[in-house]
Amino acid sequence: MKKLFGFFASLSFATFGFAQVTPCGELFISEYVEGSHNNKAIEIYNPTNATIDLSAYRFTRWQNGSATWDRQYSDTLSGSIAPKEVVVLMLDRRDPNGVGVDTALFPELEAKGDLFLSKDYNRSYSMSFNGDDALSLDKYNAQYNTWILVDIFGKIGERPSNPGRSTGSWSDSFPYNNGLGLWYTIDKSLVRKPWVKTGADTLARVKAGVQVLVEQAWNPKYFNPSLEWEIFPRNYFDSLGSHTCNCATASSERVKIENTINVYPVPSSDILNVNSITPIKAIRIFSLSGQEFPVVYLNALQTVESKGFKVLDIQNLLNGMYQIRIDLVDGSTIDQRFVK
Repeated sequence: MKKLFGFFASLSFATFGFAQVTPCGELFISEYVEGSHNNKAIEIYNPTNATIDLSAYRFTRWQNGSATWDRQYSDTLSGSIAPKEVVVLMLDRRDPNGVGVDTALFPELEAKGDLFLSKDYNRSYSMSFNGDDALSLDKYNAQYNTWILVDIFGKIGERPSNPGRSTGSWSDSFPYNNGLGLWYTIDKSLVRKPWVKTGADTLARVKAGVQVLVEQAWNPKYFNPSLEWEIFPRNYFDSLGSHTCNCATASSERVKIENTINVYPVPSSDILNVNSITPIKAIRIFSLSGQEFPVVYLNALQTVESKGFKVLDIQNLLNGMYQIRIDLVDGSTIDQRFVK
């Protein structure tokens, strides 16, 4: 359903706090559009069962790899968002006579907008991103006069490069910021994968009395967009306006599937067992910062698809916490964590 919202721009020098985000418990960014000309949009999804007041939230662009306040731009939101619904943010370029930096949005994109932000190009607020800017969704905590980051797109403080181009892009090739591999964030549309139930679990703050420093904690060490985002061509707008998320389809059957996956022992030392009633199609292992590690099976038979039991050799992994992603042959994807 179409929603109408107002907005106002806000720049604040309040300190950052932190949020421990629980699955299906907080708004997160569900779609990213970095198209031609001024065709830029961000979709925000409400995975909760409650209507949420958007006036407590803002959208922020961290320009060109900056983590400093003088190059951070925010637009505060308003209105409300219903349970399991979305709001679509758009760069405010609606004048059909606009040219150059004021070139109008494509009509098919404009028709999907709810909030039109960053109208004044000379002030260049949140929606003027172009592939190498980190973005965040922030929530205001009145008790502590603090903005809390509830989701991060990209990595704050990092500007990815592209060889031979002035504008960089995060990619799917480690360390994801050198322009190698498949470019994700320039001239592309990205949709958050259905299994993602929360935004970045963040802990970021500006140190007291220091404008320019953002203390890294859950700001990712690496941003690998292929982990949580499906990639589509430039100027793909078809899925804007709705989002498919497992929070909305978390039926008893889904819970049953998740409960039939057993990853053990935890903590593990050299061997990790993965047992599933449903046959396993593929397994991937990541650090919590997003770095992917090769999966080594104990023997050749474990590589056969459609087997419901795998034994992984993890002796080459350093001690720590990891995320294991299990793709089942029925199309389900289960994510769990384990400790070595």
